[in-house]
Amino acid sequence: MASQRSARRVGFRVPHLLGVGLIAVSLGMGSACSGGSGDDQGGTNASTTEKESTTTTIDRADAMLDSTTVFRSGEDGYATYRIPAVVSAADGTLIAFAEGRVTNAADDGNVDLLAKRSTDGGRTWGELQVIADMGSNFIGNPSPVLDKASGRLVLLATYKAGTDTEIQILTGTGEDTSREYLLTSDDNGTTWSEPSEITESVKRPEWRWYSVGPGHAFQIQSGPHAGRLVAAANHSDSELNYGAHLLLSDDGGKTWRIGASDTPRGGPLHPNEATAAALADGTIVVSARDQEGADEWHRLQTTSTDGGETFVTPFKDQTGLVTPVVQASMLWFDGVDKKSGQLLFSAPSDPQDRINLRVRSSLDSGTTWSDGFLVGPGPAAYSDLIELPGQLVGVLFETGDTGASERIDFATFGADNLAG
Repeated sequence: MASQRSARRVGFRVPHLLGVGLIAVSLGMGSACSGGSGDDQGGTNASTTEKESTTTTIDRADAMLDSTTVFRSGEDGYATYRIPAVVSAADGTLIAFAEGRVTNAADDGNVDLLAKRSTDGGRTWGELQVIADMGSNFIGNPSPVLDKASGRLVLLATYKAGTDTEIQILTGTGEDTSREYLLTSDDNGTTWSEPSEITESVKRPEWRWYSVGPGHAFQIQSGPHAGRLVAAANHSDSELNYGAHLLLSDDGGKTWRIGASDTPRGGPLHPNEATAAALADGTIVVSARDQEGADEWHRLQTTSTDGGETFVTPFKDQTGLVTPVVQASMLWFDGVDKKSGQLLFSAPSDPQDRINLRVRSSLDSGTTWSDGFLVGPGPAAYSDLIELPGQLVGVLFETGDTGASERIDFATFGADNLAG
């Protein structure tokens, strides 16, 4: 199928040694410096640490909003692009992921996993890469993360039969069930391994609907579980209850297992499409879409203080954080000294409609949130956050002029804007 399109097919390539991952600063670029940092993006190895001592990162905390379109529906042989995720490789290259929906905008059918790369901090993007094509079936819901120890990019993705809808999988009446796959790249996202199924280790037998993210996973940077990779994930049981859980990897993403999990039963809470971030002390904050929430915020939240093994409490309503029923993204933003950071949250900010994407911030571990910064006035839906050098915030998000599935844009702005 990929050969019929203009997209470049990226297949298996034998890994090679990474080169020096220097985070470069370009004085002449538009909105962002190349590279990435933060608790779940970017990274250094021995070579980069030695080199960075001679590299100056420009403080651009006061930078105004700048954006560019990464994926536009109807181009390169795909009817619709949806479900964004973004990660920074060890050398600072940004990789933007999306689902390429071949014939329409539906959440099922023939869907491929795609990517584009940027070597100038998101100002321009390269050609389309087909990361995974499962024939007429579905593979998507990208959840990428960089293992800083090895420089390897790890990508989790969800598969289902192209003929199955979500309701068929929920009710156990489909051709197949949701499955989970793993892909890796050892050359900063230039090439990717073939998808390898990991369903048996990350999905319980009684679970039906299943997906990771969508949106970036992260690596814990402090505390007794420093180095652990964590991905927020979702599931349903045989009684049609939605739940959310965490996936954990202690070997750089080679293997994954189930950590904390909560499946509210028979009540008003329905956690789905979870996102998570690790605070400076290693505490994990998890925010989930309330799939059938009736209040004005539609968000549920919990925490983990043991590296994602268990939740401190079951999911509870996150009052005061107004969103429609939609996916969202969270990110721990380090700050200048990596001690005065803040928790960021991106999502549409209307209580009912998917419009007006805002990036909001919390200085108290997600208990209260600022009004934040308006990134995308008008239609907006799914999004993913990333921290860039020089106090820049990046967000990859669905948007458009008349609807949110027209294109996926990448926007950057200085962290000072979050105070507004």
